[in-house]
Amino acid sequence: MNYQNILKIAEKKIGSEYEYIITDIKECIASGSTGGEISCMVGKYLKDLKIKKNQAYSILEKDIEIYLLECKKHGLHI
Repeated sequence: MNYQNILKIAEKKIGSEYEYIITDIKECIASGSTGGEISCMVGKYLKDLKIKKNQAYSILEKDIEIYLLECKKHGLHI
């Protein structure tokens, strides 16, 4: 799963309720210059949701775990 996929999943699952999270993910994607950098920024943002906005994290938890696992497989430890 790449950062575009996790964005689409987040839009479907939490889009209307937590619109600012979708906006933040899009900003992470727009501000990165390489795929690895973007993946790390999105991963850190999603991982931090557990502390900052646990309700949203709970909705996306399995998807976030899959995303972080894919990052790890590509050598990105977040």
